[in-house]
Amino acid sequence: RRPIDGQRGSHRGGRHRLKESAAIIRTTSLGAPVAQQPFHTRKRTPTETLTMPACKSLLLAACVASLVASQASAKVQFMKVLPEPGSGQQETIIIKNVGEKPVDLTGWSVVDKSQRAMNSYWFGGDSMTMTPQPVKWCSNWTKIEADQELTLRPFNRDRFSSAFDPCGFRFKLGYDGQLEIRNKDKKPVDIVAWSKAKPGMAVYRVGNDFIPFVENQDLKTSIRSAPVLSTFAKALHSTGLLDELLKEGADIKVEKDSWMAKHLARKGYEKTYYKGPWTVFAPSDAAFQEFMKEMGWMGMTLTEAELLAMPELEEILKYHIVLGQEWSSGLRDGTGVLSMKDGAEVSVFHGDAGEFLIHDNCVDRPSPDNFGCEMQAEWKKCDEDWVKDDGLFSGRPLGYCERSCGRCTCEGDQCGRADVYDISSSNGVLHVIDKVLYPAPVYEKPAAQWRSKAEMEAEMNGGAKDLKSIMTEGQ
Repeated sequence: RRPIDGQRGSHRGGRHRLKESAAIIRTTSLGAPVAQQPFHTRKRTPTETLTMPACKSLLLAACVASLVASQASAKVQFMKVLPEPGSGQQETIIIKNVGEKPVDLTGWSVVDKSQRAMNSYWFGGDSMTMTPQPVKWCSNWTKIEADQELTLRPFNRDRFSSAFDPCGFRFKLGYDGQLEIRNKDKKPVDIVAWSKAKPGMAVYRVGNDFIPFVENQDLKTSIRSAPVLSTFAKALHSTGLLDELLKEGADIKVEKDSWMAKHLARKGYEKTYYKGPWTVFAPSDAAFQEFMKEMGWMGMTLTEAELLAMPELEEILKYHIVLGQEWSSGLRDGTGVLSMKDGAEVSVFHGDAGEFLIHDNCVDRPSPDNFGCEMQAEWKKCDEDWVKDDGLFSGRPLGYCERSCGRCTCEGDQCGRADVYDISSSNGVLHVIDKVLYPAPVYEKPAAQWRSKAEMEAEMNGGAKDLKSIMTEGQ
């Protein structure tokens, strides 16, 4: 195992997928979906597998069911459904092309099987009777590129409404439902079903299952109510972090001259207390099980009680909590964000197939000057021998500025993967990952490196903020 100081030891095995779910309904081995009933009231078929008992979430007070895709080769899949919007939300269906080639959606539809009639959405436009009728401004909805997502919302022809959407679906989602994506041959390629949905509760795809998450609540509520985050929730509660940081309205004091004060000041935040937002990389229960195996002695697995008693647990958990609200789409490849574990960097990458990956040992050892790694990378210094010193002076095998210079990779099991991401909350955003991260080492930056890029450029320009001010100075 790798100690908390960031020295990497043995790696865990290959990546895994979340398997837990609340009241999951699966297909049989022949691909035929079983009846949509709660598990505790129906008899399972011999070929059916069950990954978790019926819903245990007290906060959700609902059983959300899912059906696996009826065709294993489906390339267009449901990724998220928000059937019962909360305050400020809209009904939402998100689909994605998980294949490697574009898909022509002409003639494709989304059908609400819970309704007998008036239950179809046609890509490219439809009529008031929900039959195909091409609409010119909906033509861009007839093709979905590889790795592209399409977000569908309710039809609204009011041009003066903020919800204006002439290409939306006309049927009503709700408390119970079942949706199918059908191809041009009218054959279903993916299915999702839910029951007893509560306001603000969305179902997200995780592998072949759909997991319920509460949106539009604080991070504390979202984490505690998620069926696959029970261990993470218990760990946060035992260390006090759940209430100290993630509860709505909680604030922490920004100590003068601390890394946090310097980081926030660089972003223009000068208040003495910080109330969020936060970004949480939440390891799943399966990720914690793998972590507990790895941390055990002589092949034994830690018990939950032993996990919660670990003296370094709070530091590990803080590394999963990041300042600011970081959405997956807003993070460039190789972006470093600062965690609550003394400002230790968490690095984010995007895989070739669009995966959202998190690296816990890709950090910038600051260059020995007053300008920092961002400027060195911009000045194209990354390939110079003093930067790539193989650890001679930097103490890092990849040399100085490894993240900013793009020398880190996510090969093998170096990175965790976000199987569910961008779960919105009132005080931040939640990403569910398949690995417990080890805190990366923290390197002290010279005071000058906490300045913004504009401030450093101003210093190099003799105090002028930009070229225009240089040329006009003294006029």
